[in-house]
Amino acid sequence: MLPTVVHAKAGSPPRGVEDLSGDGEDSLDRESLILAGQALTWQSVFSSGPLTAIPLSGTSALLVRHDGETRPEEWHDRFVLGLVHRMKGELSIAAVTARLLAEAADEDSGEDTELLASAIDGFAGLLGELEEERRPGGLAEQMVRDVLRTHAALLGLVHQQVSVRRHEEYTIHTIRSVSAHLTRSEIERLGRQVGLPWPARPKNGIGRDLGMARWRTTMESQRHQMWCRVEKKNVLVTELWLRGPQERSE
Repeated sequence: MLPTVVHAKAGSPPRGVEDLSGDGEDSLDRESLILAGQALTWQSVFSSGPLTAIPLSGTSALLVRHDGETRPEEWHDRFVLGLVHRMKGELSIAAVTARLLAEAADEDSGEDTELLASAIDGFAGLLGELEEERRPGGLAEQMVRDVLRTHAALLGLVHQQVSVRRHEEYTIHTIRSVSAHLTRSEIERLGRQVGLPWPARPKNGIGRDLGMARWRTTMESQRHQMWCRVEKKNVLVTELWLRGPQERSE
């Protein structure tokens, strides 16, 4: 397959696979369109097997085939978890060293040691969160919770509702958040940020909470899907299409 550009038909971010079409003479299968749609939803490179989708804009992505396969979770384990463990270890060494130097100089190192201890606790908490994500139990509940929190962070005070249904091999968790003060165009703009660390607004920078962004690797490796859309004038909808354990690819 030659590199192919996939477009959202309506010129706006896709709400589902049916909103996507590919250029060229070769017709794309559903899985290829889904892959491109996920790259657009997350605004991030998305891979599955020998295919990789690269977002070019909010409404188009480049789909390419490559040789070999590197499972995303391998990079997650080797890079992210390894980095956190190493930084935690370095901070622990720094805390002990600061205390020993202060004792040798007969000085008070209480404030510096307290700051280092706080940093160590922060990294330990992050490590716990990352390891928790790797466990299958309760994954759907955690992801739904993060969607609810992300919607609230982006939209402000909202009324929220969660529903669940089955469709083929997927369990679909639908999260609806109703805003009383934002216009449809404002909600559409904010909806494009659901897959980013929140609040992730230009005026505020990147927020401390990763929100749904911390699930991107998990979604990619397990071939789950996330789609966002706006209903009526003021309802932001995020759907999580989660495969059951028996349907996940090895």
